Formats: sequence, C-alpha cells, structure tokens
Amino acid sequence: MNASYGCSVAEVALRETGALDEDMDLEEWAEELAYSLGNGSGSPGLLTLASCVHAPGQASVIATARATVTAAGWPLYECTASELSGRSFRLQESGYLILHGVDNPTPVEVPVLIGAFQHLVSRGLPVGLLVAGTPAGIRGLRAHPAMGFLSRAEAVEA
Repeated sequence: MNASYGCSVAEVALRETGALDEDMDLEEWAEELAYSLGNGSGSPGLLTLASCVHAPGQASVIATARATVTAAGWPLYECTASELSGRSFRLQESGYLILHGVDNPTPVEVPVLIGAFQHLVSRGLPVGLLVAGTPAGIRGLRAHPAMGFLSRAEAVEA
C-alpha cells in the first residue's frame, strides 16, 4: 500500500509479460499506463483494478488515470457503479473507461460491463479500463463467477 495515497493499485488480466510489483506506487503505475496507452490494444496496463481504503486514495488514482489518458490522446469515459444500476451503458469501441465507486454488493450491471469490455479486448480494439473501489467491492467483483479472467490478477489490498 502506498501510504501517501491511502490505496493500492494492482494491474490485472491481459498482462502477458508478468505481474505488477506490489511495491509499485501511483507514479510508477502512471508510467506503466502511459506506456500501455502508447502501444495500443492488448498492451499491459490497459486493465487495472484499484483497491482503495479511503476516498482521497481513490480520487488520486482517478486523477492520475485522467491525466495520463488525456496526455496520451485517448478518448476518456467515466461512470460510477451506481450510475450503471438499472441502466444500460454502451461501451465505446475505442477509449479508456474509468469505472469507480465499486463497492459490495456490486450492482449486477458492473460485471456485465466488464464482461463486455473483455469482448472488446478479444476483438483487438484499443480500449482500456480502470475499476476503482473499496477492497470489499474489488474482492466481490473478483469472486463473481463471470469474472474468471480477473483471477489472473495480482491483488494488492490496502
């Protein structure tokens, strides 16, 4: 856990070159994300989970993602888990989505959205996703039966 941010960041799935170092701080993660955004679809770092104990930590992760994605010139989309509840959300076929506010219980639409994201990745489209939430929310998401591809993640919990 990076004490100055109050959260931990773990890169998950789609990482064929190895796992994130548990000591990776927010600045190192931003560098990894920038590298991945520059290399396009299927690059390491385009699917990230942020498990944050405190709201300021989640805000720091989100602000870092926004700045990094914008600097790379990628389209940026954002929504909260509660905004998905009871609504349909169409994923764009290019760009970076920040989904935040994931808590337990997780709205049924969250795993549906993440499953749709996985299909976009399998089609080789230039997409990225940051899922940020509480440790309980991230654990609940990882435990969801439809989220098997998240099981390859190296989890770091605050």
